[in-house]
Amino acid sequence: MRLSAESPSLKFQISNLKLVFLLCFLCLLRFLCLLCFLCVPPSLLIAQSKQPPKQSPLELIVLASGGPRASARGSTSYIVLLDGTPRILIDAGANAFVEAGKLNLSLDQMDLVLLTHLHIDHTSDLPAIFNERALGASSAIQWKIFGPADAGQFPSTTKFIHSLFDPGGIYEYQKTFGQDETISATDLAITLDSPQKEIVHEGNQEGNLTIEEIATHHDDCPSIAYRINYKSRSITFAGDMDASALANLERLAKDTDLLVVHAAVLDPPGSPAILYTLHTAPKQLGEAAAAAHAKQLLLSHIPGSVEDHQAQVVPSLRASYKGSIQWASNGLRIRVTQ
Repeated sequence: MRLSAESPSLKFQISNLKLVFLLCFLCLLRFLCLLCFLCVPPSLLIAQSKQPPKQSPLELIVLASGGPRASARGSTSYIVLLDGTPRILIDAGANAFVEAGKLNLSLDQMDLVLLTHLHIDHTSDLPAIFNERALGASSAIQWKIFGPADAGQFPSTTKFIHSLFDPGGIYEYQKTFGQDETISATDLAITLDSPQKEIVHEGNQEGNLTIEEIATHHDDCPSIAYRINYKSRSITFAGDMDASALANLERLAKDTDLLVVHAAVLDPPGSPAILYTLHTAPKQLGEAAAAAHAKQLLLSHIPGSVEDHQAQVVPSLRASYKGSIQWASNGLRIRVTQ
């Protein structure tokens, strides 16, 4: 019996044949996609995955993320970028100079230095950073340096800078080694009842750069916290501080986009008692970040004793703080978003 074009049986066979062709085509397409993926060099895939996200007008680079003891993290230092250009140095502990070189950072526009305090692990690389800036400069340099006033065994920031770079200083030659340099230092009030103060104000109303400071407390070492505001974004640096200064930090960091705190101790009794006269425990840092409504929290100044117990630190912070938490690492770059 012959099947006509109108035969239901023939139509069924044709329909099945189309379905088979479609399935074969899809299988072939899937195979070709897999083949293309396998042919791409792994190095290219990795390189693509590391492409930086869209630039933010305010960025942070961690140059050193350790404590006072020798470690691969170095000590403590950060650079803040404005519109992609390194402009502000916050502390200059060991590894700052090396990491800036590793990252091939241009320091040609850097002219602001914020020193939280004058311990060695926050200042030791300052001469090397200044030397690099001078040797690579294309024009005269005008440094503005801010830091704490003097107390006890610790000099004022102006005396510290004078002893390094001014006539009779240890590195007096520095100012003759590259471009002309003008270095001005400002001493900031160090008592906890000192008012929060704006120390830098640049630019027009829409794109203002402002820097604010407030005194903190780091046992006998005068210390300062800073907040950098730029194009509706902000980063707040707590520096080394004990719990007596938390109220000041909360006020300075109110609604900040990124709060950088130093996770130098565990909750009591996990660290030696004397360290709590210098640093703030994680539980209290979490409470302060929550009270300030900080959007992101970066943990830095990490000694080995804390690094080995990170699993304890985060839950302690989470008891109060629900925002983003990140551990600092050397070379880490954070684009501050609103």
